[in-house]
Amino acid sequence: MDRQAAAQTCRDEMNKHGLTNWGVRLNQNADAGFLGMCMHRDKVIILSAHHIDIHPDPDVINTIRHEIAHALTPGHSHDEVWADKAREIGCDNVAPCSNLTLSPAIIDAIRSGADVEVTFTEQVIRTPKYTITRLQDKCEICGKVAKTVSEQVVENDDDERPNLKITKLDCGHIVMKRIPKGTPFHKLHYGGDDNCQHAWKKNECMLCGRFKPFDFQIDGMRFLEQALAVNSGGAIFDEMGLGKTIQANGVVYFHQAELTPCLQIVKSGIKYQAAMALMNWGDESQVPQVINSSKDWLIPGLKHYIIGYDMLVPKVRMVKGKEVKSGFDITQFDRVGIKCVILDECQQIKNPDSTRTQMVRKVCKGRKVIALSGTPWKNRGSELFPVYNMLAPSKFWSFEDFKRRWVDTYWQGNILKEGGIKRIAQFKEYTKDISIRRERTEVMSELPLVNRTKLYVQMSQLEEELYDEAVDEFVKWYETEVENMSGIAIIAAMQKMRHLVAQAKVPATMDYMDDFVAETDRKMVIFAHHKDVQQFLYDDCVARYSSEIPVFKLTSEMGGQARYETQEAFNKAPRAILVASQLAAGEGLNLQTCADCIMHERQWNPGNEEQAEGRFIRIGQTAASVNAVYAHLTGLTTIDPQLDAIVERKRHQFYAAMSNGETPRWSEDSIMKELAETIVRAHKQKKAAA
Repeated sequence: MDRQAAAQTCRDEMNKHGLTNWGVRLNQNADAGFLGMCMHRDKVIILSAHHIDIHPDPDVINTIRHEIAHALTPGHSHDEVWADKAREIGCDNVAPCSNLTLSPAIIDAIRSGADVEVTFTEQVIRTPKYTITRLQDKCEICGKVAKTVSEQVVENDDDERPNLKITKLDCGHIVMKRIPKGTPFHKLHYGGDDNCQHAWKKNECMLCGRFKPFDFQIDGMRFLEQALAVNSGGAIFDEMGLGKTIQANGVVYFHQAELTPCLQIVKSGIKYQAAMALMNWGDESQVPQVINSSKDWLIPGLKHYIIGYDMLVPKVRMVKGKEVKSGFDITQFDRVGIKCVILDECQQIKNPDSTRTQMVRKVCKGRKVIALSGTPWKNRGSELFPVYNMLAPSKFWSFEDFKRRWVDTYWQGNILKEGGIKRIAQFKEYTKDISIRRERTEVMSELPLVNRTKLYVQMSQLEEELYDEAVDEFVKWYETEVENMSGIAIIAAMQKMRHLVAQAKVPATMDYMDDFVAETDRKMVIFAHHKDVQQFLYDDCVARYSSEIPVFKLTSEMGGQARYETQEAFNKAPRAILVASQLAAGEGLNLQTCADCIMHERQWNPGNEEQAEGRFIRIGQTAASVNAVYAHLTGLTTIDPQLDAIVERKRHQFYAAMSNGETPRWSEDSIMKELAETIVRAHKQKKAAA
């Protein structure tokens, strides 16, 4: 019986005996000791996840009924009243609560991804006997657990022929693997015109708007390619904002025969972001299926599937008296033939005891794995083990061995605590063919002066309905006033649409901020236009981060002295967050101690956005590049993609004209009229398609 089946059985048994308002919880701490626990105060029955993992169904069912009997007889402990109730509901063992006594070797095996088989010797007292049947990698010759002793790379001078990696195992046998080279990752691109002569400025063509990977991203793809060839997987641990997803997708794109169908497991809030990255940097064959419900049926024949970590964890709960089940059926991944799994933000599986980690292990078993994270561990060095165990199980075959060899410890009073990684130089050498990390300071020369990226956002169904109503109103107004309208009038008529777009993007911006705060120690400025949206963002930042990081606000109502004092306080703080009005902060403000910003709302005139970006490019700025993330709402009729297409085209026309010695001419009025016509046309197409 697996954890999901046990939770469902417990739920069914509770419902049968009238405990519909009680919950089920799994305890994932192997050191906790108990098999099951009844909590009257919280109205919950807690089951040991490890007890479920290794014991036969009758024992698990007995534990469930044992605890339900406690729930039905409060205050009776293990007396005769309780025992009678336990027998009545089918429990055939009415001894007092037992303990889960596992040896350190068995606990380590479970945490290290091993399958543990348990058999019982029938005596007067049943005595468990444990057999570890698998430790992920075994020597193909002798079948013993594969433990790496030494490694050597033999390089081939011929660019067309692969290098060789020779690994000696503890059992004495030798493993040889080929390391590929020469894959044309430089041909990967996004947008633009195939017939363009291309005038490259860093990674962007100033004539047609095509993007290509940076050189360091190509290096990352080559590294992953080699890691996948010699290990079970590889990891990109680059600092936030350096394009880890592009590198993973690039490797999969050029190795589709071996790595697709590919499954991406991501945080639920960025599933759509992951889908857009695939479609932007690939062709039409890369369109993924985004799994939004545990009831979704996987479409066979696709190359990519995207699911959230939370959907892998089975849950059974009561909602308004009705039983609600969630948790995706992972056997579907076998049905569609998944060959590779990308674990985005892989720190989500840092706990080897958690059900989430166990479910991810099951999904990754027998498949290639690509792990991505800017912060693969946060609190303890041992948090790295689950990922490295999946990527190279022959080198990281035991959780306890990993802690003993690589994790620092210290005493706090009489308690031994875990610290970070010890023997850092040796650890880097040991993992150099498994993981790679570059920090922003290492690749600054490759980044453009302003590195603009998009944070893709999707409206909820309710938000989309409200937005469509606003577009309907705008289209009716536009078609009656088209003869005599100005750009200013169009802006005024679009205000409701613009406001709804800004509100819809708040959760995504705050999700990005959560990652930014967790993964970096840098400052951030969030630019927004609407006053209430600025207040929403400011209040959220204060609630989430102000206990550790100062949060400032700069609005149009503030006088010159107040703005100056806010600027100075922000610049003097070693780490800070500023929520600012784009227009109020667009001029006369120096923010040279910061090099990161989020453009939560688009401005009608790109000059206003560039003015805001320019606040960072001041004397005293030590960063070689400013990272500007544009929250971008997708959708056929939404303002963001329509305005973005127009503004970027104008920007490229500007560069092309300047390179020819011409003076480009375009105005805000022309942008507004083109935007209005684009939205009206798209809205009519959407209506016709519906």
